[in-house]
Amino acid sequence: MSCCGSRRKAHKAWLQSRPVRLRYLGEQSAQLIGKATGTTYLFTTAEREMEVDARDALGLLRTGSFLVATPTPVKTH
Repeated sequence: MSCCGSRRKAHKAWLQSRPVRLRYLGEQSAQLIGKATGTTYLFTTAEREMEVDARDALGLLRTGSFLVATPTPVKTH
């Protein structure tokens, strides 16, 4: 019988595969390369939010130039 470790590992892999929406806080455009994936991300003052690979998100957040973007609540009537 297997323990919950395999389920935990599968859940962690699923979470890491989901993109993270980041908001750029800088005053100028920034082109960054994700350390984990090598993906190039271009943030501009006009396009401040972008989904990035979860494996790159932590490194980008550590720069202090990004926040995790929160979705706008949907109004229901």
